Amino acid sequence: MMPAKRAPRPPVPPPPAAEPATPPAAAPEAPAGPPDAFRRRPRQSRGQKRVELLLDAAATVIARSGLEAATAEAIALEARTAKGSLYQFFPNRDAVLAALALRFSDEMRAIHERAFPIDSHGLTLERLIDRIVKPLAEFHDRNPAFRRVFAHHDGPSDDTRSAPSRLRVQLFESFVDRLDVLFAARNPRLGTRERRRAALVAASIGQSILARRARAAAPDKKALFDDLRRILILYLEPLLDPAPATKPPDVVASGTAKRSRATSKAPGKTATKAGKGTAKPAK
Repeated sequence: MMPAKRAPRPPVPPPPAAEPATPPAAAPEAPAGPPDAFRRRPRQSRGQKRVELLLDAAATVIARSGLEAATAEAIALEARTAKGSLYQFFPNRDAVLAALALRFSDEMRAIHERAFPIDSHGLTLERLIDRIVKPLAEFHDRNPAFRRVFAHHDGPSDDTRSAPSRLRVQLFESFVDRLDVLFAARNPRLGTRERRRAALVAASIGQSILARRARAAAPDKKALFDDLRRILILYLEPLLDPAPATKPPDVVASGTAKRSRATSKAPGKTATKAGKGTAKPAK
């Protein structure tokens, strides 16, 4: 007898296809910084000194003869070195200017760090303004090439020639942010939008007058600095150090009039009481 055939097993259905995994959201890209101006970064102190010498020479040429005069040949001549020494570290003169702008930017940020106090409540507004504005004016005096290096230049973000312009914008925005924080601590009642506008206006006034002062003759520098102080004090005092609220003039006048009437009535009452207690003269 033949064994019975087993019934075929039903086909096993294939497993359901797995849903494709959702890829994680890409992190936003950090804004690209200024392109590296160096052909070769110095690794030893000797090389760093040569770079600083070239940057000092570039600043001298720019302050004396202008930005366009700062060619690779003129910078090397001022540094008393061969032009090949410049090209050893920088691909062209625009890269030298970008490196010089970066050095100025680092110095300016260091001044901001020292100038802004952690707590300004112990300082009068005049002293606070002096603490911030005076080091900036001294920086401009020490670096006459600063304003020329940071002259506006339109160009793509990866263009070395536009690096000074981008650094200038970053410096200004950082300065406005610091003023905003300072103003918030000085007067917490000041509204956010009004405070930010005040920081922007104060920074713009300071930047404009300090730039004009840098171009002025020596006798006019002090006068321009004093004018800048006065303008900032007049503008910021009502916002940062507002006077205590006082009663309106009509309320004050009304209160004074009431006190005056009350005072004028008092002697009459006293005299009446005194008269009642006095003996009548004999007839």
